[in-house]
This record gives sequence, C-alpha cells and structure tokens, in this order.
Amino acid sequence: MNIIEKRLAELANLPSVTPGDQIKLTPDWKLISGQNSHSVLKAFWSQGYKKVTNPAKTFFSVSGTEDENIIRFCKERGIQLIDYEPEDYFRKEGIKQNGIVLVGIDQHIKCMGGNGAIPIVISPASMADCLATSSFSMIIPETIYIEINGPVNEPYTGETLCSYLLDSFNDSLIGNAVILGGVVLEQLNNQDRKNLSYFFQLSGAAIGLISAEGPLGQVESVIKIKL
Repeated sequence: MNIIEKRLAELANLPSVTPGDQIKLTPDWKLISGQNSHSVLKAFWSQGYKKVTNPAKTFFSVSGTEDENIIRFCKERGIQLIDYEPEDYFRKEGIKQNGIVLVGIDQHIKCMGGNGAIPIVISPASMADCLATSSFSMIIPETIYIEINGPVNEPYTGETLCSYLLDSFNDSLIGNAVILGGVVLEQLNNQDRKNLSYFFQLSGAAIGLISAEGPLGQVESVIKIKL
C-alpha cells in the first residue's frame, strides 16, 4: 500500500486495501462549499435526516453569500460556518493538513493536496449521507506516481509545473489517484505547491497529493520526468 491507501485503510478500519476494493470510511473532515451546497441540504431533508454526526469536524464555506437556510442549518446543528477558503481555515487553526482525509463536493478542494492532505470529492447526495452517518463509500483507485527531477537551482514555479504536466498528460489520468514527488518539489513554497496542485483538479485525477519523499509504498505505475 502507498501513502494514500494506508490512510484510507486506517479510516475504513481495514488491515489493507487494494485498487478495486469498495470500502466505507469515515473522513477526518467534511467540507461543504461551492454552488452545490444547496443540493446537500435538499438531499439531507429528502432522506429524512435530522441530526448531523460529529458536527465539530464539519464546516460550510459560504464565501460571498449569506444564505439564510445554510446559516440556520449550521447554527441549529453546531456546524462551523466560514467565509474563506478551507485551506486558510486549517492554517488559521493550526491544523496540520498532512495525511488528513477531507471529503467535499467542490472540485476546488483538490488543491489541498498540495499540503499533503488527501481530498476526495463526492456527490451532494453522498455528502448528505456522510453528514448523517459520518461515513461514505468509495472504490480504491489505481495510483500513479509521477516523479519530477531536474536541476535544484532552477527557479521552478507551481504554475509553470502545473502547465507542463497538463500539456504532458492531458486527460490520461482521469479516475486515478496521483502522487507527485521528486527533488524539484522540495524547492516549492506553500503558494507554489497550491498552484501546482490545481493539476489534480484540471487533470481529472480522483485523488491527488504532493509527497516530495515519494509514494511510500506500492503503486500501479511510476512515471519519471526529467526537466
């Protein structure tokens, strides 16, 4: 198992997982943000749910809106309501993102993989179930490790690396878990890592994270890039 699979197995209370396994896991955090937030509430009510389990590890991000239904829902159930980016919340609260599993409904959360988090995007209906039961089902994807190496003194940026990878892989990574590593990534600051991690969202990867030290376990494919 690699760094992603080990963490997913732990949260599913399983000794191990392999690609193709269907598991039910309890994420560390539930993040509801974006235009589909209303769809989560609609699904929650339609399923007859009333109580949110573990609301302390749940929050709604409603940047730019003051929707009364969402505000009331959060206040009545003790859910945190924030008006800024989820990664900023973790940074502000001093919560280390490395290794935590985040489930959300907005593709934008995939950029949190730049800080070592494992973000997973699910449907609003699945999120409604997760709010009520704390768990959701998923199938373990195959993992591709992309190692990026090059001269250590070159001024690489996350934005240029993201563009380079998108041009190289196009849509060939859709549905896979992707781990980015290599000596080049050790030089990137937090903003560059975030800019690079947009690659996970734009490439269609199911899960993605930056792990400069490598996949720390078995993967299905290894691709080495020399810049």
